[in-house]
Amino acid sequence: MSDRTLDRILLFTLFVQTLEKIQWQAGGLQLLITNITCTVFVAAWALARIQRRDDSLPRVCATLAGFMLAFFAVYLAGYFDLATKQDLAFWAKGVATWLVHFAFLVVATAHVLRRGAALFDRALRWFIAGIVVNAAYGALQLILVVGAGINLDRLVVEPLTAGQGKFNGINIYGQIGGSQNIYRINALTGDPNHLGVMLCVPILLLLPIYLSNRRANRRLGLLLAFLFIVQTLTLSRSAALGDIVGLCVLAPTILPRLPRLRTLVIAAAVPLTLFAVLYASSSFVRTVIASRTNVQGHGVQTHFEFYSLAVPALTPHPLFGRGYNTFAVFYQFLTGKVDFGPHSFWVATLVETGVVGLALYLVFLGWIIANVLLMRRAEDPYRQLLGAGLTAAVIGTVAANFFYLTMGFEYFYVVLLLVVSGAALFAPARARQPAGALQPSPAS
Repeated sequence: MSDRTLDRILLFTLFVQTLEKIQWQAGGLQLLITNITCTVFVAAWALARIQRRDDSLPRVCATLAGFMLAFFAVYLAGYFDLATKQDLAFWAKGVATWLVHFAFLVVATAHVLRRGAALFDRALRWFIAGIVVNAAYGALQLILVVGAGINLDRLVVEPLTAGQGKFNGINIYGQIGGSQNIYRINALTGDPNHLGVMLCVPILLLLPIYLSNRRANRRLGLLLAFLFIVQTLTLSRSAALGDIVGLCVLAPTILPRLPRLRTLVIAAAVPLTLFAVLYASSSFVRTVIASRTNVQGHGVQTHFEFYSLAVPALTPHPLFGRGYNTFAVFYQFLTGKVDFGPHSFWVATLVETGVVGLALYLVFLGWIIANVLLMRRAEDPYRQLLGAGLTAAVIGTVAANFFYLTMGFEYFYVVLLLVVSGAALFAPARARQPAGALQPSPAS
């Protein structure tokens, strides 16, 4: 197995990490394209190592493997708190999926470090390209359904998955006047909040790079504007929270790079004027905005209900929780839905893995943030900007996940891959250490 073949498998895997609707059924199992590609890469990497008789592992990957074992021990402890067969089915499915993606994180990091900065940059581009394609699909999805009543998923997802994927189409948030649908773009993620929070990553990651040289990066500026428009059309308040927190983190980096106040005012005049005209002339726009800014509405109250349920759900098993991936079973009595998880990653972590699991994840997250802060100290100014953007992307996603649930998704493992490998490759403290395993190898 050559390094170039591994590179290709890795890059394709990164490209598809947000394409949740692409899935198949096999033996009663739901196989997402991300599960398949991650499994293929892990197997191919292991085969290549066996062929080379190479059992070396960079120190940072050994640390990741240590965290993986610690999490697995917590999840196994939670197994003994399972109460029903339904709990067991959800636990087994969740743990199996988690094992695949955390193993992918470990071995993909090892491969990127072995191949060096060139593969890191390609990995970053392919990951962002996958998100951009997803966003473009979402924009086309909205245009077709509004302009011609066409469900794009029926044309793309259904034939691609032999009718086994999710081709339910764009999300309908509600209606105005009994006839005007309010649409929320979900693209190939299946949920508008998923897409909105995912888009926090490229927006916050690329913004400081664009502002570092606006004239040279005009295309990047247009791309950022497009991604922000798509994110806005998801109507996701969790995504808005992630953006706000991420921008606060980025403030020391981007404020000195912003144009003069007069330039900002002139640039903002056109979109603000257009928005004011739309708001004044369209009851549809006013109704949508009022609905999504109302903090007393049913949707907001539902989010807070999850927090109120945390204590009663956790009380029987405070140390290791109810069992990994089983919160949906507990919450079914409210929703009537079999597979409806909590709208908060942090509530899910506490309830499913207990105080021990939450504490372990906080330690892991602290280690991740320490790594991304190391990358901000890189000697190369471009890498410093990448580090700043990744820092904002991670912390913004953490904030958004207080009211939604994407940090357990496949794409976030790619964010972690970029953080850990970026720190190991570019941070000065790491670069001064003798680490032959981190040097690029010639292609086989």
